[in-house]
Amino acid sequence: MGRGAFTRQGSWTMTTLSDVNVPVTFGADVGGKDAHAATSEVIMELRQALARECRGPYGASFAEFALVVRIDGAVQSWGKSGLNNVRLQRKSRYATADIFVPKAIWAAGHDVFRAFIAENIEIAIQSIVDRAEKAHDKIESEHLIGDVRRATRR
Repeated sequence: MGRGAFTRQGSWTMTTLSDVNVPVTFGADVGGKDAHAATSEVIMELRQALARECRGPYGASFAEFALVVRIDGAVQSWGKSGLNNVRLQRKSRYATADIFVPKAIWAAGHDVFRAFIAENIEIAIQSIVDRAEKAHDKIESEHLIGDVRRATRR
């Protein structure tokens, strides 16, 4: 549940985690109710851990590192596994990467799914850092990687 706040005009508005300036975001595109039921707890736990541990700033080049997990399910399936689509959007000051999860991973259980996601979050951030450094973008890589590792490791 989000937090509330009064606006300058005196009306009450709800804020959610996505409304807060969080440098490392973690979205989910889930391919069905079956996948949602099996994965939502881990997704929320890691989303909250990343928001808590990754406070930034991590340099002037990027304000946000947007990770998206795409989980195969009964309704939609991508047929991929692991990291893909790493992109640096310099004009918009964000970097993004997709993490694909086949049904076999989440069907293997909570611990297997969590380990897969945690490992791929770290791989995604490292890939973004490597690409940014190769392009000579200013990024505080040790700070970012350390914060992400704290978030993904219990």
